[in-house]
Parts: sequence; structure tokens; C-alpha cells
Amino acid sequence: MALPLSVPVSIFFLIVAYILYRRLRFKLPPGPRPWPVVGNLYDINPIMFRCFAEWAQAYGPIVSVWLGSALNVVVCNAELAKQVLKENDQQLADRHRTRLTARFSRDGKDLIWADYGPHYVKLRKVSTLELFSAKRLDELRPIREDEVTFMVESIFKDCTNPENHGKSLSVKKYLGDVAFNNITRLAFGKRFMNSEGIIDEQGQELKAIVNDGSRLGASPTMAEHIPWLQWMFPQEEEVLAKLDARRDRLVRSIMEEHNNARKKSGGAKNHFVDALLTLQEKYDLSEVTFISLLWDMIFAGMDTTAISVEWAMAELIKNPRVQQKARDELDRVVGLERVMTCTARYQSSHVYDRSSSSPFSLDHP
Repeated sequence: MALPLSVPVSIFFLIVAYILYRRLRFKLPPGPRPWPVVGNLYDINPIMFRCFAEWAQAYGPIVSVWLGSALNVVVCNAELAKQVLKENDQQLADRHRTRLTARFSRDGKDLIWADYGPHYVKLRKVSTLELFSAKRLDELRPIREDEVTFMVESIFKDCTNPENHGKSLSVKKYLGDVAFNNITRLAFGKRFMNSEGIIDEQGQELKAIVNDGSRLGASPTMAEHIPWLQWMFPQEEEVLAKLDARRDRLVRSIMEEHNNARKKSGGAKNHFVDALLTLQEKYDLSEVTFISLLWDMIFAGMDTTAISVEWAMAELIKNPRVQQKARDELDRVVGLERVMTCTARYQSSHVYDRSSSSPFSLDHP
């Protein structure tokens, strides 16, 4: 009995010794003392950025945090962030892929989670020169303006509805709807939501996939940070596999619709699916990369836009001086008789500097 028991105990101590050796081998920034195997997972509060802020006060502006067996170095001031993201951007360009992001990106076959190298450079070129060129964005401008106008009209309609008198309206709902409609029209060239706010079957599946992916990403399990424990959670692998199959099936059905439409019309439109289909042979884009790149736009474009605008509005409410400065600039550039457009936004330096974002604006770990 002693021999079978000694084997797993020995393996456990070997793993712990290896982890400790890795931690002691390098001169790392200070940080909270990690526990064996789990690291600092049990020390992190649900609101992670507050936890990091407290550690920065205790250990300094650069902190070592162990999430299981993975080392994370957290920088907490503008000067260090500039060194990481600007001065040493190529050396630190790679994003660490967890089990979820590795599955989502097909192990870095997309743009957001790609390692810095020829594949990343190629996709960056496709995005910068083809998908998000100034010419293409200007051609797609009416879509963005149309959706924002529809959102404003919806808010006005609900505010003037007698049934809503004295009630508060959730801005997040309207921002989520405009982000959803905007990205689906830009990506697929179609609106899944009608004027009454009812989403068709294809749109419901798209939204369900995005919500399920966000939920899985926001609730990582122990196996995400301790890879050798993954065998203990087979049900999670099954959930991820089903989500992968659903998103691939949805995009392939939309690709087939666009291929059939292109054959009938003999030409391509400006939205991203047709653009990628046109560029697929020119840039040697595999189907896996095609699908992954499209989902990059959907996931990052929907969440980033809604969250950024909601955050900006909250900050303006907290800072009346900045709010008044933005209002004065809009009154000067746009006036009271015209509607705000993308062109006018570019002429408003104060507003434009604080509203620039891209469909790939995810946090860099």
C-alpha cells in the first residue's frame, strides 16, 4: 500500500519543487506571497482592479501576481505602461492564451490572440489596409449614423411614453442594441433586429453565442490557471466544444448566403464578410483564420463600444467641467440646428480624443 501512495506524493512534490525553482530562478518584481500550486488565486478579490491597486500601494507600481502556475506582471502607472505598450511593444506584444482563449482563437489563428510574427503582421495588414482603411470606413459611415439615429429616436420614444413617467431608463440596453445592430450590419450586411426590437432566429443565436462566450470568460475555473488539472473537468471541455461548433456553424451558414448572393449579383459589397471573401485568396486566409477574425470583430466590437460609451457617460456626469467643455465644443462645431455626424466628430478635437476606439480594443494582460 505504501508504494502506490508514494508515487502521487512524489509527483506532487516534484511539481511543487519545479514551480518554486521557476519562481526563484528569475529576479521578479515584488508581490504577495504565492501559495504552492494555486499561486495568488485565493488572494484576488472579485473586483480585480481594486485588488491590484491595493497591492500597488503595498509593493510598488510593478507587482508579480501568480494565477495558478502562470506569472502575471501588473504595472500600475502611466510611465511603466508606456514602457510596456509602446517602448517594448514588440517584445511584449504576445497575449497569454488561457484554455478558453486558445479554443476561441484556434490557438492564435486570429488577430487578437496571435503571437507576434508573420501571421500577426499579415492579419494586421489585412485589417489596417483593407478592412479598416479610411476609404472603407467612410463608405460604411451611413450605417453607423443610421444606427445612432435609431437609438436616439428609441430613447426619445421611451422617454415620452406615459407608461414610463417617473421611471429611469437603462442606457446600457440602448447602447447594447446599437452596438449589436452596428456590428452585425458592418460585418454581415444585415440587421437581425427589427424596428420593434425583436431579433430573428439567426440574431438570437449570434447573441446567445456572444453571451455564453462572455460568461465563460468572466468565470474562469481552476483548470484555466492550472493546466494539469484540466482532466478533472471534462464537462467544461464539452461546453467549449459545443460553443465552438455553434459559432462555426453560424458563420459558415452566413458565408454560404453571401457566396450565393455574390454569384447571383456578380459583385461584392462593402461589409466585412464580403471583403474577407474577396481577400481570402489574395492574403491566403484559411477558413479557420476567416472565422476567427470575424469573431474578433463581433466579440470586441459589441462589448467594447457599449462599455466604453457607458463608462464615458458616467465620467462626464462625475466631471461637470469636462461635460461642459464637450458641450461647448459640440455647440461650436455642430450647432443647435444640425445633427451630429462622424465628420463633425473628427472636427471636435476634445470629443474625438476621448472617443477613439477600435473593434480590437481588448485589454492587454
